[in-house]
Amino acid sequence: MSTGTPQDKHTVKRRRKRLARTVPVASREQRKQQLAEQKANRESRFAAPNLATLALLIIVLIAVLVAVAAPLRNFYEGRNEIARAQANIEYLERRQADLEREIAKYEDPEYLNQVARRRLGVMEPGESAWRVIDPRMTHGTTITSDETPDDRGWAVFLWDSLREVPEDIPADAPEESPASAEAPAPEAPAEAPEAPEAPEAQ
Repeated sequence: MSTGTPQDKHTVKRRRKRLARTVPVASREQRKQQLAEQKANRESRFAAPNLATLALLIIVLIAVLVAVAAPLRNFYEGRNEIARAQANIEYLERRQADLEREIAKYEDPEYLNQVARRRLGVMEPGESAWRVIDPRMTHGTTITSDETPDDRGWAVFLWDSLREVPEDIPADAPEESPASAEAPAPEAPAEAPEAPEAPEAQ
């Protein structure tokens, strides 16, 4: 029994591995077809569940948005109301401070004296009042009973006459006939005085 060298044994093992790894061309084609069929089956099996999952996710998202919309709206409305209330409170606080300052003014005796002098003309005992009269104030406008000329335009005068309400005529007033409404005839001129008679001769 011949024994080979270790190098020969190693070469034989490598050849066996190569033979085991080599696959015929027909086997390769079949393998490719099998892999393609498996892939197609896998895609067809997972296609429908993917669409259903996507639809379910969309429905859940819409439900979450609807559930969150009302609280968010209430939250923002509440913030606006709080902002308006704070602005109103600040205005009332400023108004209160102004009124307190005004009240403090009237609690001061000197300010009260000034107000009494200026508005009411109150004088303290021993003081003399002086009144300055402007010469232009002495020439007042004279009031007369004469009628002022009507300087309105004819259109304004016509419109005002239409708007005026006529006075009520009493029911027992006699109606004037058209003849009596006419102007009276002018009177005849007075006769000339007669000449004095001459004295009779004696």
